[in-house]
Amino acid sequence: MDTITKKPRTRLSPEKRKQQLLDYSIEVFSRRGIGRAGHADIAEMANVSVATVFNYFPTREELVEQVLMEVATQFNELLTECIGAPNKALHARLTCISNNLIDAVLEQQDWIKVWFEWSTSVREDVWPQFIESNQKNLKQVQQVFTQAIDNDEIVSNQTPENLAKMLHGMCYVIYMQANQHPDQEILREQAQIYLQVLTQKN
Repeated sequence: MDTITKKPRTRLSPEKRKQQLLDYSIEVFSRRGIGRAGHADIAEMANVSVATVFNYFPTREELVEQVLMEVATQFNELLTECIGAPNKALHARLTCISNNLIDAVLEQQDWIKVWFEWSTSVREDVWPQFIESNQKNLKQVQQVFTQAIDNDEIVSNQTPENLAKMLHGMCYVIYMQANQHPDQEILREQAQIYLQVLTQKN
């Protein structure tokens, strides 16, 4: 278990304090896990009282929900950055996703650790929120594949929905490999092999 490193205490407005505590919460959740992190851990890191954390997040349920909403936003921003440009080719969009994912893991960004833990936590207290959030992501990617098929960029026996799910599964493989063998060049080469399967004209 990673130890909690105290941060310097600063005077902040209520809005900035809440965002600071949320940022620290994500860091704590990435180290302790969704099921174990709590108000006391965050207070220790932020160098504030536990009561202060409860003032901004009155219950553990609200704390968890806010953290997961934040990491869902981060993941959606990663996707949107890559697939938002309508004139970008499919392969370039997917390469952007895989490269950004690899970089996030290699940089040990806390939110990506929490997101992947969340995505495999089928407990009833967090799983429905993930399903709802991820459906939006899958629909975004599905639309990209639909556009690529309509534009004859790819010819596939798979539906756009299935292609989106395959990309989703590919992200898990990349995440695991990036944690086991953190070499950016090798990981990007491996990702291109997976993407070729998704983008080839069958």
